[in-house]
Amino acid sequence: MKNALFYFIVFPFYGLIQAIKNYRLSWAKNMVWLFVVFYGYTMFRPEFADSTRYVQSLVNMYNNPRTWDAFILSFYSVDEDNQATVDIYQPLMTNFVSLFTDNGNILYAFFGLVYGFFFSRNIWFLIDEFKTQLHSRLIFILLIVFSCVIGFWELNGVRMWTAAQVFFYGAFVFLYQKKFKGMYFVLASALIHFSFFLPIAIFLTYIVFKLPFRVIYIFFVASFFANALNITSVSSFLQGILPEVLLPRVKSYTSDEYVEVIDTLNQGANWYILYFGKVLNYCIAFLVTVIYFAKNQSYLKDISFTKFASFAIFLLGIGNLLSSLPSGERYLILAQLFGVAVTVLYFTKFYSLNYKKAVAVVSPFLLFFIIISLRKSFDTISVMTVFTNPILATIIDSPVALIDLIK
Repeated sequence: MKNALFYFIVFPFYGLIQAIKNYRLSWAKNMVWLFVVFYGYTMFRPEFADSTRYVQSLVNMYNNPRTWDAFILSFYSVDEDNQATVDIYQPLMTNFVSLFTDNGNILYAFFGLVYGFFFSRNIWFLIDEFKTQLHSRLIFILLIVFSCVIGFWELNGVRMWTAAQVFFYGAFVFLYQKKFKGMYFVLASALIHFSFFLPIAIFLTYIVFKLPFRVIYIFFVASFFANALNITSVSSFLQGILPEVLLPRVKSYTSDEYVEVIDTLNQGANWYILYFGKVLNYCIAFLVTVIYFAKNQSYLKDISFTKFASFAIFLLGIGNLLSSLPSGERYLILAQLFGVAVTVLYFTKFYSLNYKKAVAVVSPFLLFFIIISLRKSFDTISVMTVFTNPILATIIDSPVALIDLIK
């Protein structure tokens, strides 16, 4: 930890590079954790992004403090504008920081403290499965893909993607490591973003019904050919089963106006933004199929791997179905995090020449995904994130997005 603190104070970005090079050393994952904290402090926040709204909320709380009792009563309630407070994590953290500052950089450093912990631990869950050093470039590519599916730069959408990291952490601990404490983290994800009631329901369904691996794989394949879900039917179904406090959010996410907004954004996006996630999805499907039809079926005897892989494939199938809904692609991205983890674990645990050849075949497409993901990160990674340290960042405080230097 001493090395991580030293790099964090002197030059965090260089410390991140050293952590990647020395991933086997005990301080490496903590360096990644601390770098995410520094990224949160120095990130560029676009004008209409969620991060700007949360910082404004911080300023409002700082200037108009509420009593603790009044603050607690605001949870899971609907105000006079029919707006519901259905998440606990972001308001709670914002309220805590507002007790001593209205500085948005500090707020996002605290967000980074939580996000970075789970982000780094999830990566090292996979690294700790490596029996030897990372000699193969292919496994390194898969690991980078895993780190990019929900990268540290997604801190801008702090609620959804922090919940995703926490959900993955809990599911891995529960299914793969066979520790019941993982269930607490799975359930806690709904406190960070209300929409995780659905992944939790999927998780509990998988646990209760224990579907055979073959049935799950057939469902996964069929999900690629299923028709798009009807938005009106889905909205009506959710409004019939969810508590009243969640209904305003459900209606807003399934309204015609929201659908139009999403369509407009998609039409204005670059082609590579529209397709890089789909490319990853087909790469995962190809590798999962190679695993399923492998001549050596010894992986089925590994209960930890089979349980985790089965849930990942089940989640991928449902993610494919939900991706046709407005913002439903978020669930597919979560599923892809699990799917890539499966491809990494199989590579490290079960020797298969055919599987390595399969990874080599899709590696150009995986590199495409990595490149586009890193390009996206340039929108919020600032020059200060790369070239300064906490001391200089406190003095200068003038973040400029990396993409602005390139364009």
